[in-house]
Amino acid sequence: MAKSYNLLGISWVDSGWVPILNPGNVLDYFSERSNPFYDRTCNNEVVKMQRLTLEHLNQMVGVEYILLHAQEPILYIIRKQQRQSPTQVTPLADYYIIVGVVYQAPDLGTVISSRALSAVHGIQSAFDEAMSYCRYHPSKGYWWHFKDQEERV
Repeated sequence: MAKSYNLLGISWVDSGWVPILNPGNVLDYFSERSNPFYDRTCNNEVVKMQRLTLEHLNQMVGVEYILLHAQEPILYIIRKQQRQSPTQVTPLADYYIIVGVVYQAPDLGTVISSRALSAVHGIQSAFDEAMSYCRYHPSKGYWWHFKDQEERV
């Protein structure tokens, strides 16, 4: 189930887990009740309630979480994906855990939007500064006046 609010600006941590995080328990850590990134309707919950192994996820259809990458003890990457068949999955979101703090990784559209906004802001700032040096007088026309230059009469 998709959440209707943006999770890119938040993080989550349970400091009790941080010293003991490892590839074997990081999915249990991620599935903590207080984690706002975890979807309780996922297949991982079904597997946990039925006391099955994570290998059973491959035979199920629906949303699941997997450990995509681990660089102990600092970095873990969790992927949320939609499984259609044992061989076909669609990535939905990635989450990274750095020293126990969980963040949602931005999607490509968000990254491009942010970069474009930064570029436009820089161009707008340069344009505003250039315009601050531009002068106009009906009898003289346009000219540039820089702060270290004296006004020509």
